[in-house]
Amino acid sequence: MYDRLKKILPIVLIVIVAVFSVLYFFIGRRYGVEYQDALYFLNSERGATVYSAKVDGQSASFTVEGNTVTYHWGDTVYGPYTVREDPTAAPGGEWESLDLIGVEIREEDSILFRGGYTEDLFLFIREDGEPDSDLFHVTYSVNGVEHDADGNVVDPHRPSLSTLIRFSQLPQADTHRGSLMYWFFGLLTAGIAALLIRFDDTLFRWDLSFRIRNPEYAEPSDWEIFSRIFSWIAFTLLSLGLFIAGLVIIN
Repeated sequence: MYDRLKKILPIVLIVIVAVFSVLYFFIGRRYGVEYQDALYFLNSERGATVYSAKVDGQSASFTVEGNTVTYHWGDTVYGPYTVREDPTAAPGGEWESLDLIGVEIREEDSILFRGGYTEDLFLFIREDGEPDSDLFHVTYSVNGVEHDADGNVVDPHRPSLSTLIRFSQLPQADTHRGSLMYWFFGLLTAGIAALLIRFDDTLFRWDLSFRIRNPEYAEPSDWEIFSRIFSWIAFTLLSLGLFIAGLVIIN
């Protein structure tokens, strides 16, 4: 087993490094817009701008046409929403110093929000000067299902006010999957594994040279052999884990 692993693992390491380097190259070149830990890719359909992704096993997309935003998740349709800037909707008085941007958001004929928001989309103040209640809602989970303070089920896929405004502004595709830092550390651990395999006896005797005379005559024990195999497999799996983790991260 020892000699077999010593021949097989270097090949496995080469394959891991080669495959993931290619994956990082191609996946890292696909830029999209991040939303709820998913990457939405930009394309055009019949004059509309569409951001598409895969969310919770379902196809998801934001369709933006003019000032109208529609969100699809699986067979569920949210909207259409109309997002229209209106300077007269921004409240004055104590909120005037925040330079709120006036906006009116409708879902079909119903007004969802009319008021102002800060440029970073963090704070929404209604036209009457009251902060939007959706910003401060409390939720709790029961068997994986989110509920609000009144016990009503919260739909995790319904887009928020900030999301509607953000996509209505046609954000640029500026993020991608694949962390170069994780790729580097995956490559580094693969290199360490290769060195441990290639120079197993050399490293063993070099370590002994600080403690005994004539280490070249020493023979590795069963425990030493087990430790070597364990370290080879551990570094190989660590390298694989780092490569995989890096592909999940959105930059």
